Amino acid sequence: MTWNPRKKNYLNLKPSPAPPLLSVTEDRDLNLAVQRLMHVEVTIRKLTKETKRYLEAITNLDRADQRLTTNLSSSELIHINDEFRHIVEEYLTITTQVGKTVQDVNLLSHKTFIEPLKKLRDEFALIAEALAKREEIVNTWRTAHNRLKKLQEKKDKTASHVVKLEREKRAEEAAAKELKSIHSRLLVELPWFLEKRLDYIKPSINALIMIQLDYYGNTMKLFNQLMPLGNYTSDDEDALVNEQFTRIKSLTIVKDH
Repeated sequence: MTWNPRKKNYLNLKPSPAPPLLSVTEDRDLNLAVQRLMHVEVTIRKLTKETKRYLEAITNLDRADQRLTTNLSSSELIHINDEFRHIVEEYLTITTQVGKTVQDVNLLSHKTFIEPLKKLRDEFALIAEALAKREEIVNTWRTAHNRLKKLQEKKDKTASHVVKLEREKRAEEAAAKELKSIHSRLLVELPWFLEKRLDYIKPSINALIMIQLDYYGNTMKLFNQLMPLGNYTSDDEDALVNEQFTRIKSLTIVKDH
């Protein structure tokens, strides 16, 4: 397995098996943990990407609102109709407040969601390094193991052959010990990381939900100020909104010609 930090995901290949040193179960358990980590990393990248797209969308919407209020404010109609001028002034005040809210949403979303997830993704680089190190040791052990097997198959009883055999045996044993050690450590640490990641992510998810609830709640509250709702119930509010749409549709400027 080769690790390329320039790729979108740090984890991109399965760990190589190492029989007969490692059992089928040992290889399978590590492979399963890595597969789960790959899925988690992809999910984190998608969450980060979609959150950035969401923030870009509400920012663009706010910019459109600002341009609209600017155009309305420069309209000659505000000098002719006092009621229209009053509505535009209220609209301008509200969109200005919403604009500040959008800035807060961007700032808080980055601090409580995007940045923590980025830090979590950085952990996958360390995991990839550990897996790449294991792969190097697998290759080292496999080479030493194959050399030892070839020497053991020979019937040579000379002193030089015995010395070479002992040397390769020590090299194979050292590589096997190191591979066993790193493999065992990964089998402990990777499942632990998978378990703890939820404890790490939950506060960020909760924060993002609260930020959005606050944003949409405040935005609706602000724009409702433009509607003469009084003490209406939610059903009355819906009826009034529909009434406003009907009035808009009845305007000359939106009638079919």
